Amino acid sequence: MTHHSKWLLILGLTFLAAFLVITGLVVSNISQSVDARLSLYINSMSIGSIPNSLLILASSYGREYFWIPVVGLMLLFGRRDTKMLAIELAALFIVGIIAGEAMKFVMYRPRPFETVPGIITRVPKESDSSYPSGHALIVSIGAIFSLVKFHRKSLALFLALEAAVVCYSRVYVGMHYPLDVVSGIFLAGFIVFIGIFVLETNLTLKRIIDAFTNFTLKILRDGRIVV
Repeated sequence: MTHHSKWLLILGLTFLAAFLVITGLVVSNISQSVDARLSLYINSMSIGSIPNSLLILASSYGREYFWIPVVGLMLLFGRRDTKMLAIELAALFIVGIIAGEAMKFVMYRPRPFETVPGIITRVPKESDSSYPSGHALIVSIGAIFSLVKFHRKSLALFLALEAAVVCYSRVYVGMHYPLDVVSGIFLAGFIVFIGIFVLETNLTLKRIIDAFTNFTLKILRDGRIVV
């Protein structure tokens, strides 16, 4: 195991430990009163019409409507190494979707508009579990992966900023408690770092990704986007 691989493993386990701590706080209701007050405070902030509209837009369209095109552009127009990153990121998104839905099935938490008086809902109400935030999980996978793997750090920082706005917006629009979002971020970190560790150390998976990349190159014309 290389020094780089050890750090990936350490970071992944650290994020997992943080996620488990947050989950313990939520399950035990120790953090409920503080979480509810923070949720109400963020939700009731007066920020002006333009920021309000932008946060609603980010909450509604900042996940799949943003990140699927990002992966698509990388796959269609990127060079060979960029296409490989697109395939890796898509695989991590799939893992994130499965992990998030599994957590929601195992651990049901009512959404803040159901339990906290005064919460304003600014987007259509959702009825599944509030914990963890699926939006925060998916966009954070994209952001953390970008920061770790992309060569163009300016692009990675832009994507991370987009993810941060989406995460904040989910509390602002009344769909999540702050700890729902924090847990999604920590779970995303675990998935990304352990995912990269597995992809970089498992020769079979590396061959599969390499073969899929070669297959994609045969179908698509090599592009010019470098990340």
